[in-house]
Amino acid sequence: MAQQIATWAPPAQPRSPRVGRIVFWALVGLALAVLVTSVAIPVVTIQPYLEQSTSMQPTLAPGDRILAVEGSSGIRRGDIVVLRVPASVSGTDDLFVKRVIALPGDHVACCDAKGQVTVDGKALNENYLYPGDRPSRTTFSVTVRKGEIWVMGDHRNISVDSRKWGPVPLRGVVGRVILVAHGSSFATVRTPLTFVAGGLAPADTRLGLYVGLAIAAAAALVVLLLLAVFGIARFAIRRRRRSHATPPAGPGPPPISAERPVVQPLYGVYRVPSDLRADEPPPKDAEGSLTD
Repeated sequence: MAQQIATWAPPAQPRSPRVGRIVFWALVGLALAVLVTSVAIPVVTIQPYLEQSTSMQPTLAPGDRILAVEGSSGIRRGDIVVLRVPASVSGTDDLFVKRVIALPGDHVACCDAKGQVTVDGKALNENYLYPGDRPSRTTFSVTVRKGEIWVMGDHRNISVDSRKWGPVPLRGVVGRVILVAHGSSFATVRTPLTFVAGGLAPADTRLGLYVGLAIAAAAALVVLLLLAVFGIARFAIRRRRRSHATPPAGPGPPPISAERPVVQPLYGVYRVPSDLRADEPPPKDAEGSLTD
């Protein structure tokens, strides 16, 4: 019997949800990248320390935990730094925490007519000093050489610093303090206003980088949470739809296997399988006779 041809074409299939999936996973990847970067930068660049001396009171007290950005680049006048002074000068390899008063090329002196420390002739209003302390009990007048800095403690009456050591190497700076933890409270460390007002240092906005990273990390966490909720909800909805689309088990002909196509292509048209047309009468030819 000759093959019977039908020109019926299957209905258009719904579009694949690939685009939605690509967008979803792209957002997940982007949020993860932002989160990892925002956490990695502080972890790599910030080092914790524990203050054990009283030479920086009242800014730092014994037992305070401090966070310092590693390295000596970008050090400004007024910064609090963790540094290592050569043992030949300090007599120890221990770390010190001091405030930078003068940079290479500066002329630092004490004291002027008002008893204040001056840097390049500009007097410092050091309101960060320990109550009752004078800016310095000893006088000095030094021009800081290249590659060196002048450091002093805030508790001037007991601090051992550049007044005894002289200028110390800039390369000895281990890090710049940006955060101090007093028990359960935290305080940021910025350039004192006396250095900014005197034109000895710009307004301190360096902490903004880490604030921005914290905001970015928080935003990335929120996005990941929302995407997780959306993904779980979408999965539950699709699973429910599939369960409703499955025909109930019972008497009757078995469902057509999904692996076998309902129509099979044949030279650009579609041939209806004969087993699906078993109950249909064969079509007549042009003269009205049945096809052999």
